[in-house]
Amino acid sequence: MSPAIGRRNSLPRRLLSGLAGSLAAGVALLALAMIVVQVYATATGIPGPGIAEVIGHLVVAAVMVVLQQRADHEPGRVGLAMVFGVYVIAGATLWFWWWS
Repeated sequence: MSPAIGRRNSLPRRLLSGLAGSLAAGVALLALAMIVVQVYATATGIPGPGIAEVIGHLVVAAVMVVLQQRADHEPGRVGLAMVFGVYVIAGATLWFWWWS
């Protein structure tokens, strides 16, 4: 049984968690799009994003989704730290793979 059953988080916490869930879902969709682009690039012989980048996005997406799922079931500061972990991972992913 989850320790969060019967406990309701505050509105700001629910909003932060909802936005983190949207970020996790968005990165998961981005990882799937990277797979499609890589397969297309390989099939047509043009340069694609690369296998390392695709695998990296898949790993990041999986970590973010699991972290968000656990944050939804963990009350208090631990759950809030998991939510912020999703934000940090999303920011690091954007920075290292898209902006730098």
